[in-house]
Amino acid sequence: STFVELERAREKFSFTYLPEEAEVLFKEALVCYSASSFNAFASMCRRTAQVVFEDQGDSGKLRLFDELNEIRQLAEIDLESFNVVKKVIFNNDGESKHSLPALDPFQAGVLLEVMKDLLHQAYVRKGRLQQAMMVRRFFIEETSGNIAAFGKNSA
Repeated sequence: STFVELERAREKFSFTYLPEEAEVLFKEALVCYSASSFNAFASMCRRTAQVVFEDQGDSGKLRLFDELNEIRQLAEIDLESFNVVKKVIFNNDGESKHSLPALDPFQAGVLLEVMKDLLHQAYVRKGRLQQAMMVRRFFIEETSGNIAAFGKNSA
């Protein structure tokens, strides 16, 4: 019998609002995940997280840590998988040369969904809200200008 290894479907993610370095790293992480290279995927997720933490600052890192705990509750992630994901995302390489845990396929899937959610919270959600507010402001200014002009013409 012959075994044929199938590649996973490429994961979709909206990169529109991510800083360029985070986008490049997370795209590579997704390639690793699709190729079932879960340890490489974990390594790229850690690198992505480090860039995000640098960009967001200490308060942003704390906010994302709180977000991770909320994700655990919402998704009912088991403690072992949560600890592996937390270690990949939040532990520094300086702690020890073996600080990055090996992931099984399930844990890699959990890490994938957590990373997508954290990146969404840190950038995509904020970007979309800011864009929506800018559009609203534009239409209000356009509308109020037209109403004022209309009022002057009818007087």
